Amino acid sequence: MTFLALILALALRQLWGAEPWLHRDRWWYDYRERVAALGLLDAVQLLLLVLLPTLLLGALLMLLAPVLFGLPWILLAALVLLFSFGRGDFHARLVQYRAHCERGNPETAWLFLCGALGADDLARAASEGEADDAWHGLQARLLYDGYQRWFAVVLLFVALGPAWAFAYRLLQLAALRAPERAAASVLFVVDWIPARLLALTFALAGDFMRSRDALFAALRDTARAPAELLGDVGTAAVHSAGAEADVQTAADDMQALGALLTRSAVIWVVAIALVAIID
Repeated sequence: MTFLALILALALRQLWGAEPWLHRDRWWYDYRERVAALGLLDAVQLLLLVLLPTLLLGALLMLLAPVLFGLPWILLAALVLLFSFGRGDFHARLVQYRAHCERGNPETAWLFLCGALGADDLARAASEGEADDAWHGLQARLLYDGYQRWFAVVLLFVALGPAWAFAYRLLQLAALRAPERAAASVLFVVDWIPARLLALTFALAGDFMRSRDALFAALRDTARAPAELLGDVGTAAVHSAGAEADVQTAADDMQALGALLTRSAVIWVVAIALVAIID
């Protein structure tokens, strides 16, 4: 049933586009404000914000599983997966970034992508003369944005069930609003294995010989942040030119990273389909 729900969710995503009506999070932010007003410890707030809705959803899915041959379960699971996908249109951002570059507006392109990825700190770093670090950091944020919007969600959906994909999106929302709190620490743990699996996929879907050293170094460093890990391996896999690239090459690099994410997605969808067929 899980694989059928995955296929249905992907079909509905194609029908509704990258920003379906399910991506309206006002209800959760209102709930978060009410929980914050209680003045509880950060860990307790996180339990109420993420774990409690997850358990309630899990209970509902359990009740629906034996009904009508599981058809209501499949429909609800597909809607949950749609909700759990990342917000905004990833590919539209890349297209707009490239359009700015092609019009000869590299600063506008840079500021647009920094704003789209919530990377205002990188915009400040670039203005302070740290162009190399800021450029690599932006590429890493782009890859992590692609990772958190589909890969982690689908992996949790298939491995643990729809409720835990739902929990991941709530955890991302919690970390986005309060990155210094407990949510960020929990998110680091949750991302640890999926990020390394996607980094391995990057190496296989790109230039393995050029990216293997970055991959092995990332796998040995257990404390490396997921975005940094994905950035190191992903940029090596596509031969990124770095901060010294001209505006057209910079646009090509970002496009190559987007294509790398797409190829990695295809690899995993095929792998999941093969496992479903064998089972």
